[in-house]
Amino acid sequence: MSRTAALHSGLLPPRAFARRAAHGITCAALLAIASIASGMAAAAIESTTVADTVSQTSPERCMRIQVHQQDDRLTLQSTFDTITQTVSPERSAAILSKEFRRVYDMLEENRRLDARFDARMAILSHELLGPLLPGLRKAPCVIFQIEPTSMHFALDLLPLDGVPLFVQKPVAFGFADAGGAPAVQGQSAAVQVAAPATGLGPQSKGLILRDLETDPDDGTGEVQKLYPGSKFQLIGSATPDMFARSRYDFLLISGEGVVSPTWGKPEKDENDAIGLGEDDMYPQDLHGAAFKLVYLDASQLALSKAFIDAARRSGARHYLAPIISNEAGHSSTLTLRYFFGGLKQGMAPIDALYRTRRQIYKEFEGRVNRTEQIYYAYPFRLYLL
Repeated sequence: MSRTAALHSGLLPPRAFARRAAHGITCAALLAIASIASGMAAAAIESTTVADTVSQTSPERCMRIQVHQQDDRLTLQSTFDTITQTVSPERSAAILSKEFRRVYDMLEENRRLDARFDARMAILSHELLGPLLPGLRKAPCVIFQIEPTSMHFALDLLPLDGVPLFVQKPVAFGFADAGGAPAVQGQSAAVQVAAPATGLGPQSKGLILRDLETDPDDGTGEVQKLYPGSKFQLIGSATPDMFARSRYDFLLISGEGVVSPTWGKPEKDENDAIGLGEDDMYPQDLHGAAFKLVYLDASQLALSKAFIDAARRSGARHYLAPIISNEAGHSSTLTLRYFFGGLKQGMAPIDALYRTRRQIYKEFEGRVNRTEQIYYAYPFRLYLL
């Protein structure tokens, strides 16, 4: 059943279990670029896997890259180390959006990531990030400030010297207003991003909901053991009205998500939902809640602006969710284990997610094909609210 049909019928599509079977542009120039990128990758991977420890990121030192669309032109403006640069890609915003849509579809459908995929990513990286490479190599972290029209842009999957950016740097996303400026309420972007790391120390408490089908390995149970003061319950007994009364440090839900991606068009995501028991949870059900961090282990919820906005209104400073239909169990369990384990050790969310994705990427290197390696390590995105 298609997601549209599932939405209209009120049914939630099943998330992929265990390993999904690995299932564009054919031209000599593209393949040549892919070959060059592959040749650079080995040395880059070696250089990025020397140290397993991650130092605490100073967000004010991150490179900030604002992605702004006006009419049919895309502009990227980076700020790092007192230097500001502007990149104006030759191709139109519509064409670039379609290119990222193709990338997204390949990830969502778990198609084989072959030389043509590498070529597409290498060209997009050259076109969007090429002039910024000297600064990117030096920057300790990267924050992409995007607009709703570019939510499906897999910017942190673009290669830097042949290796995906998310493997090499802590990366986070935020939203910019229509004028391209950071959408910050009453404070500078630097102050907002550098806010406390949600204070998720050992004494923190969360509201944790588990779906037995999407969390077969009980990764949420592992999180509950890390934070024993948390409230834990099966999602089948949850009701939409319970969230408005919630006062916890974090919200963690493992469940089925239904999202209607906008693909750069005006938002129509009011029907985005997470399946509970007999009812569904919608963004408005978070009204009145209070959380510092929202973690939704539910398919495509990183593409729901409605849920992200609802989390921000609940007081959350950080929002994590997968941009694709991620795996149920296995790698999603590892993501829960490593991410919340990092938070308990005092890591900021941007560092905890970086360590998590990098560790999963390395663990599966050589054990599975590259398609599965990306599928396991990549899906989760962090938004700074």
